[in-house]
Amino acid sequence: MDNITANAIVKCLEIDVDFYRDLTVFLMKKHTKILEDDLEWLTDSLNDEQAYLMKSRSLEEKRLALFKGLGIEDKKLSELAEEAPEEFRPKINMLSRQLTEIIEKITELNTETTEMVKRKLDNQKEFVERAGILEKPEIYNKNASKVASGQSAAQPFRHI
Repeated sequence: MDNITANAIVKCLEIDVDFYRDLTVFLMKKHTKILEDDLEWLTDSLNDEQAYLMKSRSLEEKRLALFKGLGIEDKKLSELAEEAPEEFRPKINMLSRQLTEIIEKITELNTETTEMVKRKLDNQKEFVERAGILEKPEIYNKNASKVASGQSAAQPFRHI
């Protein structure tokens, strides 16, 4: 591997590390807002979240194209560091570790957030079931006869 290839790898990894750090901050804030039941912030942040998703896809597509163009698409980061010129190895190793740690943190945050949302939804479902909110209320007509399925069991009034 030459210096130009190693430099391109470093630049790519730096961009990824910076982006995924920003994403981690956003996901941590989202996690906190879910804990706080801040639905207004969560609703307002949907566009931001969509932008992060689109940017991560774009970065991955660019990384794949770059690595393919450099002829290193099948290499792992650890292999790239080993093959890099000596002066690039520490930087590639450091960025590789940082990226791995950030991705692990994002995965952990997503798992925790998903579980938290699931628990909150289960609690809401249980509350709704206990309160009988979804059950049809008993409805009576003018004759105090119980109405079943929207129809009266009593004889209808005479029609005028």
